Amino acid sequence: MNTLHLTAYVLLTVVLITAAITDALRGKIYNWLTLPAILVGLVFWTTAGLLGADQGITASLFGLAAGLIPFGFLALRGWLGGGDAKLMAAVGAISASWQCVLSTAFYGMIVAMAMAIVIMIHHGVVKQTFQRIFGAILSTAARVKPDLENEKHTVPFGAAVAVGGILAGAEQLLGLVTPWASLSP
Repeated sequence: MNTLHLTAYVLLTVVLITAAITDALRGKIYNWLTLPAILVGLVFWTTAGLLGADQGITASLFGLAAGLIPFGFLALRGWLGGGDAKLMAAVGAISASWQCVLSTAFYGMIVAMAMAIVIMIHHGVVKQTFQRIFGAILSTAARVKPDLENEKHTVPFGAAVAVGGILAGAEQLLGLVTPWASLSP
């Protein structure tokens, strides 16, 4: 582990924890967090590259694109919020690692599924939720837009991404080998 990767991990962790808090409390991941985080990641790795580090602006831009393009597409489709997409872009820019973005997404999805199950059980809507999922699948198969607009209970995906990003960053930036590392892409 080197000082650059440790510094990037600390920056990433601060951004992710802040995003998790704002998403859990307000249901939003704000531009005042994500846009400067992206810029800080780009400037950090540009400076590191100019000072002779193995990684530089190119790795940061690839990471940024790995987070922004797929998650931006999902946000444009309305399947997640724009703040979530910008947060994934920030993960890529700060970590300078498309692998960290991929691992963050993988772990984040597992955490989000666990959170969804807990929320469904807590609110007593397990049966109703599965009926809605089945109805949405049938609507999609019939090429009819499913009615999912009136959802009362949502998963703060930013909080799930935060947990996933902290785990992925520990693996990718710090070289920590976790017991489940073999599950990561």
